Amino acid sequence: MSQLSPKTAEYVQSAKAGIESLEYIDDLLREYMLFRGFKDTLKAFERDLERDRDHGFHADKIVAEVLAMACDLRIGALLEYWKYLTFRFFSHLNPKYQRTTKMFEKRLVRLFLASAARQNRRELIREFMAEHGPVLARQGGDWIPWLGLEYIDRPQARPEFEAYFGDEWLTSLRTALTDFMQTVFPAMAVPRILLFDKDRREKEMLKRKLGIYEEHLRGETKITARKQPGGGAVGLVENHIEAVAAATSPRLQPAAAAAVGDTDVCDSGPADMVSTDEPSSELRISQDDIFLEHNAGISHARFSASGELIASYDDESVLKVWAPDPASAAAKLKHELEFSVSALAWDQRHAHLLYMCDENTFIHTLNTNTNLLSRHSLLDKRHRCMQCVLPGAASSTLLTVSSARPDTSADTTVQLWDAGASRVAASQRLATSSPGARGVCAALNHNGTLVALAHTSGHVQVLDARSLETVATVETAQRDVCGVGFSLDESSLRVVTEVGALTQWSLRGRCLMTAESVLEIGATNGTLPADSRLDCDRVAFTPDRENVVVAPRDQCLIFNVDSAALADSTRRHKDLVSVIDVGADCLLSASEDGTVRVARYRKV
Repeated sequence: MSQLSPKTAEYVQSAKAGIESLEYIDDLLREYMLFRGFKDTLKAFERDLERDRDHGFHADKIVAEVLAMACDLRIGALLEYWKYLTFRFFSHLNPKYQRTTKMFEKRLVRLFLASAARQNRRELIREFMAEHGPVLARQGGDWIPWLGLEYIDRPQARPEFEAYFGDEWLTSLRTALTDFMQTVFPAMAVPRILLFDKDRREKEMLKRKLGIYEEHLRGETKITARKQPGGGAVGLVENHIEAVAAATSPRLQPAAAAAVGDTDVCDSGPADMVSTDEPSSELRISQDDIFLEHNAGISHARFSASGELIASYDDESVLKVWAPDPASAAAKLKHELEFSVSALAWDQRHAHLLYMCDENTFIHTLNTNTNLLSRHSLLDKRHRCMQCVLPGAASSTLLTVSSARPDTSADTTVQLWDAGASRVAASQRLATSSPGARGVCAALNHNGTLVALAHTSGHVQVLDARSLETVATVETAQRDVCGVGFSLDESSLRVVTEVGALTQWSLRGRCLMTAESVLEIGATNGTLPADSRLDCDRVAFTPDRENVVVAPRDQCLIFNVDSAALADSTRRHKDLVSVIDVGADCLLSASEDGTVRVARYRKV
């Protein structure tokens, strides 16, 4: 059976899209058979649907059935159904997953044995061991204690059996098996009729987007309210097109030499002026919507890799995953978490996976297709204070930066977490002697091979994102650094401070400061009120690296990085902005008043 293309596999792997396609195609088939008068065929079709052993490719329903068979002591039906699943699905997987399928089969059998012991059905254990005991005995290892389960009183009190009698183990098995089933569907050959429905959806989405763009070009302004199925408005959507004249501000000027004491890092000296004579495009806000998603201040908010979804988390530990586009078919998800989120990030390869780091440095994964949460390995126990998290640009990895104390980044650990293997792939402990290193911000280059770590003290380290080895060090003259980004050609770094100072540092030669300017965010003599000072959550560069977005108070300001001129701004929140994020054609700002503003921008 031929393998799917990556694009088709990604579509089929999306549980919601696949299920909706199946239901849609089933309705088309019913309509066609009625039109042709094939009543007997339709009756046979309905009977087959009622007996559908695949449960419409609902992974949670398949898992619920196998777990029910084990808990209800129907071991014969369980083994027969697992054999069917192996032939139907698992045999099409990469051979490396054979051990995984065997592992799940072993866990299901042990769930049956533990359930039989809990219900005091020792005769069923005896019958099972009479038939399968010799095979298990030849396997040896951890099966040996189970061979005598029939004769053990209160096995749940024995350390080798205790875990299998707890609800936590059953919940973990359910979550892991559901996630595994979600990886199975892309290995199947997809009928062309399902791909037809995919094309139909894409065309409808393109038509809707084309209508919106035409409306914007005509300069129309509308104010609408997005309704829930029950009729209540869940968010006020304010669409506006507003011309904002570029504010005059100093262009990037030649930088003065910065004094550096160490000779083993990039030093400074006379620098050539960066040419700013070439005209550069500017951004304009073409649509600005506000959504009332939370009842408490929002501390984290991020676009998904595709930009279709937003994950937002508030001070009451409520996590929501939702689509800002009212025409989107994506389901809105809500979780009242039992842990505090210190950082969140979307997987850049698998758009349905959301990662969250808690205060104990566990990583939690939310599968937005199945709405299931799973918890993964503990990161560095000595450095529990998460400073920042970056998703890998081309792989399912997370780069985490954590410190021993929340008020300093002088002693940090950088780790590369492999989400696919659920393990730490690389780890590096970094120490800086720079005084005043209260925190650290980070940025990846375009392909995720380099990462820049900028401490508030002005000490910047550039690491190889795969080995975490330091490849360059820059000692800037800046203090209170809160933002960093690579230039488009990746030959230099841009650094932003809490009061809006913008500097550019070459990564070639002696790493000189090549330009400096000031973003007009209201600073007087280099000072700002405490609630107006920028921080790492309120500074972001656009993907093309030509503009920087900052939120000093209750709105986002967009500046051109070459001229430091104000290009545009979003509408204001009623309270301070707590976090921002920038996508390919849109940006978001989340506020302490519980609102999220999503603005679409375009180049002019």
